[in-house]
Amino acid sequence: MHVRLRGHRVGLFDFVVSLHGLPSINRDGGLVTYRISFVAARDFGTARRAVLVSSTVLLVASAFGHSAKAQVMELEGITIYSANRTPTDASKVGSTVEVLTEKDLAKQSKTYLNDYLETLPGVNFSQFGPPGTQAGISIRGASGRYVKLLVDGMDLSDPSGVTTETAFEHLLVGDVSRIELVKGSQSTLYGGDAVAGVINIETKKATKPGFSQGGGVEYGAYNTFRGAYTAGYAANDGSNISVTAQGVDTDGFSAAAVGTEDDGYRNLTFSGRGEYYLTPSAKVFFSARTLDADLDIDGGFPFNDNADTVDVVQHAGRVGAEVSFLDGAFRNTVALQGMRNEREYFGSSAGSYVGERVKAEYQGVVTLHERLSLLGGVDWEKTTADSYSVNGQSADWTGYFAQLMIEPIDGLVLTGGGRLDSHSNFGDFKTHRLTGAYLFPGSATKIRGSYGTGFRVPSLDELFGEFPLYPSYSEYGNPNLEPETSKTWDAGIDQGFLDGRVQLGATYFELDTDNLITTEYNPGTGKYKYTNIPGVTRRNGVELTSAVMIVPGVTVSASYTYVDTETASGARLNQVPKNNVVLGVDLVPMEKVALNVTAKGVTDTLGSGGVELDDYVLVSAKASYELLPGVEAYVRGENLLNEDYQTYVGYGTAGLSVYGGLKMPLPGN
Repeated sequence: MHVRLRGHRVGLFDFVVSLHGLPSINRDGGLVTYRISFVAARDFGTARRAVLVSSTVLLVASAFGHSAKAQVMELEGITIYSANRTPTDASKVGSTVEVLTEKDLAKQSKTYLNDYLETLPGVNFSQFGPPGTQAGISIRGASGRYVKLLVDGMDLSDPSGVTTETAFEHLLVGDVSRIELVKGSQSTLYGGDAVAGVINIETKKATKPGFSQGGGVEYGAYNTFRGAYTAGYAANDGSNISVTAQGVDTDGFSAAAVGTEDDGYRNLTFSGRGEYYLTPSAKVFFSARTLDADLDIDGGFPFNDNADTVDVVQHAGRVGAEVSFLDGAFRNTVALQGMRNEREYFGSSAGSYVGERVKAEYQGVVTLHERLSLLGGVDWEKTTADSYSVNGQSADWTGYFAQLMIEPIDGLVLTGGGRLDSHSNFGDFKTHRLTGAYLFPGSATKIRGSYGTGFRVPSLDELFGEFPLYPSYSEYGNPNLEPETSKTWDAGIDQGFLDGRVQLGATYFELDTDNLITTEYNPGTGKYKYTNIPGVTRRNGVELTSAVMIVPGVTVSASYTYVDTETASGARLNQVPKNNVVLGVDLVPMEKVALNVTAKGVTDTLGSGGVELDDYVLVSAKASYELLPGVEAYVRGENLLNEDYQTYVGYGTAGLSVYGGLKMPLPGN
């Protein structure tokens, strides 16, 4: 097979690519050689971007080259936990879901949760400088205020923030065993903030009877030290407990791109979880975590080096019980959780911010038939903010939800659900959600789709915030704000070939929000104020994914995301790349040796003030060697092309960085 593309414009360059011999993968694991040639790339950086785009074409063409030889692949056995708030086979889930397991995390050995999330289709991060500074997520063009994140069921979003969202910059992965990202509106099952999706994090759980422990250390660029230690115990009846201590200490680099002073970061996090079985059908459980971090930041006018610092302390916990009746056909879960987040700023922007949350929840799942189940529940939540800008304000709401799941014919699974929220400031809101998935019998072809509505109530800061020391922001809060409402839908197809050795996926999505909340400047008063913008803000695009196991021990994956955004006034949203490409290669060239290379290319992004940010390609790699069973030494590199780029206008990013580490089970494991 021979494919030739001439004169097509991709991003900022023109190229010619030839793909020869596509592809002769056979049952014996035979491997062909690919040759890629580029013509008239404008510069070396442009050529790198061409490599990313053409490699994606290669993977897709490779897979379609085998369409005539598609084999049956059973999707059952892969379980998704978040999409329906109950364990569901992947083949029966209509939402778009991304999953990263502990094995996936180990391939790259990175430090922060956002390092892994931004390798997923449709996900991008922007950060205000070095580790510890604010990191903003974008999922399909929607920012962090529209994303719900749970860690072992705990909501870690901060009610004292400008908007109520999670501080991703402080989330380490030393205790993480699984990440699920469910895209699209999940407000029906998770509440109003889950407009763009839900990220569900599970921490490590002791599963093997007896005592176990393990840990790792790493040192590298910017005088960075990282360590983690986990210990656990599991009983024969399934009762278990595990605890993790992890931390990072780095000198960092200047938050201000024009600065020369290093801005350091220190983070110490403790977490734990456990279950105790009272009977085979009844258990009590807990999860808890505490964070203590401090960081150096830059500021001032004009923005440059200064001596500002921030201290962050967070405590969160959740306790509950799960009881099953009728041989597990009726499962009930009750839980109570609390969270307190404290931020103290020192220097030019001194002030303290305290956010608190208390939440109670009940959920019941009734399996009426193997093809019919009903889920229902109620939750109550109260949030409080007491800070330099918001003086002791609070809000509470109660939500009632239900969802029916039915499989009317073999392979077709439908869900439909609704929710009623009663908010102390805004009254009642109704949301609903529909999903469908169909796995064609005897094939590896699955079509899926989802539709949902959502709403986001203004944060306490958006309603009541004020900065008396800054006249233009002295009364920026607006108690007359109305909630944003949203509609989102997506449709996609997943296709497997060659007994699962080749996987393809394609998804189209749309997310529309009405009454967008933003700040506006009033020349008459000389002040900024939050306001609702009438009309619809639109986000739509396409996600393409592929993964190919070329031969045992050689896997190549690729994803491409295109996102188009438009506000009611016709402007683009800031911090949303139009094009996002991720390539990954995993190699096991010989026994005990493993290699991973990951590349991410981002183009066409607008920063604050409508400034066009430079396109960039980030390449990272890890090489590891198993010294002894379970003992791994590794070296990894970040930004291997030493790209000079920014994700926020005026803020610095890391250059080429190299780290070395050791992971091992400890005595007694």
